[in-house]
Amino acid sequence: MKLSFTEQEMLESKQVMQNFDFNLTENIAEEIGNSRIIFTGMGSSLIFPGNQAKNRALKFNLTNKVEVFFASDLFQFTDFSDTYIFLCSNSGKTKEVILLLEHAQKYGAKCIGLTAVADSILAQRADKKIILTCGFEKGVAATKSVVEQGLVYDSLIFHLAKNQRKNVDFDQLKNELNLAAEAVEKNINAKVNEQLLQVLADAKYYFIVGLENGVAEEITLKAYEISRKMALFFPDTHIVHGPEEAIEEGCAIIFDPSSFQDYISDFEKFSGKTNCTLIGIGEDNLISGLKVEVNETFKNYCLLSGGWGLLRNVGNKMGIDIDHPVKASKVGNPFNG
Repeated sequence: MKLSFTEQEMLESKQVMQNFDFNLTENIAEEIGNSRIIFTGMGSSLIFPGNQAKNRALKFNLTNKVEVFFASDLFQFTDFSDTYIFLCSNSGKTKEVILLLEHAQKYGAKCIGLTAVADSILAQRADKKIILTCGFEKGVAATKSVVEQGLVYDSLIFHLAKNQRKNVDFDQLKNELNLAAEAVEKNINAKVNEQLLQVLADAKYYFIVGLENGVAEEITLKAYEISRKMALFFPDTHIVHGPEEAIEEGCAIIFDPSSFQDYISDFEKFSGKTNCTLIGIGEDNLISGLKVEVNETFKNYCLLSGGWGLLRNVGNKMGIDIDHPVKASKVGNPFNG
């Protein structure tokens, strides 16, 4: 069967990972020093890259204050002194990002644009720019660009950590990234049990549960774009704290069981009360679902690719033309001006 552009671009993530150069952000990390960092954008340009980087920064216990905001949420603030704002937009013309760029610069921010289009408005107006090597995707759902955006921010965090005398070995990281690239390809190509696929095809809603590292939330966005299902992201174990009263039966609850091993019995009780099916995406078989390969250093990328693999199978099962949605567009809210 011929692959859609979206599926091809998912699989091209492997090459993006193998080609990635961690030296890309060495100079900007040196310039930033201990300043505050804000990652911003809209949709896929923020959800995984920003939250994944913040998560890693917390694990390193960096002296930098690292924050993640949707671009539309940052207009309420008017003091960006000693702040570096990374504004991410594949197209370089997302309206909220371009308007925020002007606002943030007015109030003292140093703005770094991250885009796939070298001559875009964002690239031209930002104080500094980083151009993605993956190119502008043909598929509406962002995939390989999300991986490269994540790696750019990861690279920045690694350099900041090394500058702060944390244990960072870039040769080892490159080896780990190559291993992760192999795992990502396998996860995207993973075969999904037909019975499980039917459950997902029939489900009215998906409830996608995960840590606040961007993985589950980004899979939720992809569920809209690929399976055309209404999906809702629940952070951590919030789903077992009240929502059951409003959840209809026959829905699917998708999560990584290894992240919630102490709460498996709570999820199982929840499943029984709501008559919804639990589906695991993870490296073990604690819950029936899709078993994925994981590289621990880049685990979040591996789990994300497992979500893509699951959803591409659902889309194909339902006969959906993933590349040509009826309502959505590649640039959701373009700047005109």
